[in-house]
Parts: sequence; C-alpha cells; structure tokens
Amino acid sequence: MRFGEYIRIKREENGWTQPEAAAKISVEQSYLSKLETGKSYPSEDVFAKIVSAYSIDVTKMNSDLFSAEIDKLREIGEVRTALLSKKKSQQKFMRGWLITGLVMLMISGASFGLINVDQQPVITFVYKYSSPGIIKKGEDPRKYTKLEQINKRGDLTEINGVMDFKFKEFYERRGDSFVEAVKGGHRIYSFENARPYKPQSPFSWLMPPAVMLLFGAFGCFYISRRWQ
Repeated sequence: MRFGEYIRIKREENGWTQPEAAAKISVEQSYLSKLETGKSYPSEDVFAKIVSAYSIDVTKMNSDLFSAEIDKLREIGEVRTALLSKKKSQQKFMRGWLITGLVMLMISGASFGLINVDQQPVITFVYKYSSPGIIKKGEDPRKYTKLEQINKRGDLTEINGVMDFKFKEFYERRGDSFVEAVKGGHRIYSFENARPYKPQSPFSWLMPPAVMLLFGAFGCFYISRRWQ
C-alpha cells in the first residue's frame, strides 16, 4: 500500500473530509491532497502531526506499506525508530529458531551416536539345534537316526507322519546335542549350524525421535532463513 492511500483510508475511518483533516494537522488542503495522491511526502514535523491526529501505529503502518514507500519515509525519525525496532524483533525471532534448530540437531546427533555405539565388539553367534521327533518311553533312542537312514535311501513310506521336527536357537553353544524332557517322552536336539548375530543396540528406540529431531532442526533453519 502507498503512504498516500494509507493516510486517506485513515482519514475516512475517522469520518473527516480533506478540509477537516487539513485543519486538524495544520496544513493546507491542497498539500494534504498531494500527500494522499502520492505527489508529495511529509516532513518530519507534518508526519508527527498526522500520526498524532489519525492515531496511527507507525510499526503497523510500516508492515502495511510497500518497501519502496517506506524508503521514501526513512529519513523521518519515528519511521526509522520503528524500522529498527522491527529489525531487532526479527533478528531475535531468527536467533530463537536458529538456537532451537541447533539444539535439536545436537540432540539428534547424540542420539544417532548412542544408537551406533558398538556395545559388544566380540562376534556373537546364534546356534541352531534340531530334533526330528519325540522318543517315547521304552523306544529305541536311535529311532530317528534309523529313520533318517531310510530317508536317505528314498523309502519315504516308512517315515510319513513319523518325523516331527522342532528347532531351537541359542546364543550359547550347548554341545553337539542335548536332551529335553517333553510330554510323552523326550527329544534329542542335535547341533545343525551357527550364524553370526549382531545384538540390537539398547538405544535403538531412539531412532524415531532422532529422525524427527533431525527434520525438526532443518525446519527451524528453513524458518529462520525464510523470514530473514
């Protein structure tokens, strides 16, 4: 908005004609007309009278006017003071977002660091054991060994419905085999293989908030830059 248009609107809001407004600010009507049409700009003394008579908030006026218009009024002390106050407020606003972004970035970085700390440098293995089925009381402990030999020969009719494999995994080796009592008898578990295993970090729960804080930090930097 242009300065002339701004003071014309303010005059009309007060319900004054140009002659009435000119009398209140002690200027000629023709001069006030030039001010409202943008053909002239007020001196510091006339500007102070307009502000007082129209009850103008200079800070708000600076927000409503085009930047080119403000440049034409910059030599007026009250306008310059309002601009400096606004600039300080903006700088404080930007610093607040920058500090918030830096804090969020530091917390996010610390969280990622904790997640990636190697809590167990020694390689850990998972040991897999298998049991082909239950050996009931009184049955031959080598029952399933014999069935596996039959299976290797391809005579599947004798083992259909008999084998009932179960698997167990442990983080410690339990020898080549071990016996486990179950309902109806016992199972013999034999060692099959071992695979490397990396324990999950106890700080893995920090991953979602760390990512959110990282994006939040970038958002703060964008806001501080956008309103610079």
